[in-house]
Amino acid sequence: MDKLSKYEVYIISALAHGATIIQTRKVLRHYKLRPYSESSIDKKLSELRKRYQCKTTFQLIYKLRNRVETMDLEEVLK
Repeated sequence: MDKLSKYEVYIISALAHGATIIQTRKVLRHYKLRPYSESSIDKKLSELRKRYQCKTTFQLIYKLRNRVETMDLEEVLK
């Protein structure tokens, strides 16, 4: 498999831990990753789904489950 950027890893990780898109924005801000607008996140997810041939975000997260970073979502969202 090809390499994911830190930005992509944190988007996938936040969603895998149950974050919504709005909460994912906060996660990206917490880790000082840009851009963190909803449209940027949606575009990146669309690109990743296409790259990994997934129809849904859930399928994408399942496919990339071994790349998910451990995070305390509650702590990050404070």
